[in-house]
Amino acid sequence: MSKSTEKENITKKTRSKKVVKQPKIVAKDAKLRKKPKYKSLRLHKRVKHPSQPIPSWWKITKKASKLILVNKKAIGWFILIYSLLYLVFVRGFASPVDIDEIRNNFDGVLTDDASSLATNFTFFSLMVSSTTSAAGEISGLYQMIFIITSALALIWLFRQQQAGNKVTIKEAFYRGMYPLVPFVIIVIVLALQTIPASIGNYLFTTVTSTGLAINFLEQFVWLLLFISLLLLTLYLISSSLIALFVVTLPDMTPKIALSKAKELVSFRRFSVMRKVIALIILVVFIYIVIVFPMIFLSADLAQFVFFFLTVVVVPFAVAYLFVLYRELL
Repeated sequence: MSKSTEKENITKKTRSKKVVKQPKIVAKDAKLRKKPKYKSLRLHKRVKHPSQPIPSWWKITKKASKLILVNKKAIGWFILIYSLLYLVFVRGFASPVDIDEIRNNFDGVLTDDASSLATNFTFFSLMVSSTTSAAGEISGLYQMIFIITSALALIWLFRQQQAGNKVTIKEAFYRGMYPLVPFVIIVIVLALQTIPASIGNYLFTTVTSTGLAINFLEQFVWLLLFISLLLLTLYLISSSLIALFVVTLPDMTPKIALSKAKELVSFRRFSVMRKVIALIILVVFIYIVIVFPMIFLSADLAQFVFFFLTVVVVPFAVAYLFVLYRELL
């Protein structure tokens, strides 16, 4: 086989692994069309983005799944490493939920069928709370550290692989940590942007649990307030989530990353919001469909599957947001 033929085969193999959209390179002397702007306190027609519409959440999900399959060896090692670290430092080897104690609390209160259903609902909610809120401040800190470092490693892995470079998960954890400080600053900005939703949740739960809102109309008004603050949070983080990927580029500062991300989502922010909401709904749906029926069969098996999904959802969510980010370019 000649060298030219061998080179063509290598090029074809590399191209076949391209999954996400490749960014367009614009020449420095190219004339750019002036972007339209909204002016305050004036009525405007809807301004369309000059590029093509963002693909649907289903197409993004398929691309994210394909991106994971292309990197299946590295992702497999990541799942193994992350599982061990999460098991040792966050969750612990003991079961976080005692199903026998829950069943004993329901005995004698409800009928057998109702007690079983209520117990399984309680068991499922306790498994969710054991994941979202780690036991103790130290475990919560470990959980945050593992998520941040894992996201950096996976972003570097996906970017390098899509650039045609053959990389390993070890290189991803070594070389993907260089933008750690800027990345953490963007995470802090994201945390601050969730304050409106936290305030809305606190107010709604307080007025409903303490009896301040009794009738349906009062509860509905407080619910609308909570939904409004939640939408405000989603509006804010729809740009900052993209900034998490922008800030990992070389010589990028958090301020410039937030500005660039805002430009990327301009005139497409609500579309990005829908894609982020779709990701949340998809993850919750997978948990409910897979884990909840297993509780009726075996509580131990349900806890194992729940733990496995908690680990797998990290690379999937990063891949989904990475594809969404590349589609905005």
